[in-house]
Amino acid sequence: MKVCVKCGYRDNPLWRSSRFDLNAEYMRWEDAETAEELSPVVEALRHAANFAGFQLGPYIYYRRGTGGLWLYRVLPEDFKVPA
Repeated sequence: MKVCVKCGYRDNPLWRSSRFDLNAEYMRWEDAETAEELSPVVEALRHAANFAGFQLGPYIYYRRGTGGLWLYRVLPEDFKVPA
C-alpha cells in the first residue's frame, strides 16, 4: 500500500503492480465500481468495450482484458493504448 510521506494519504490497497507493464497498476473492474474515489472513472469507462484512456488527477485509467475485466492506471508519460 502506498502512503504519502507529506500528507499521510493511503492509496487503495486493491491496486496491484502489473507483472507485464512495469509502470502500471491494476484492479478488478468490480472492485473499482465499489471504490468511491473512482466513481468518475467508472462513469467514463462504463461500457466494457471502451478501452480509451481517461485522465483523473495524475493518472490515466483504462480498461483491459476480455470484456474489460481489469482497470489499469499509469502516469501520462507511460500511457500507451493496449494492442
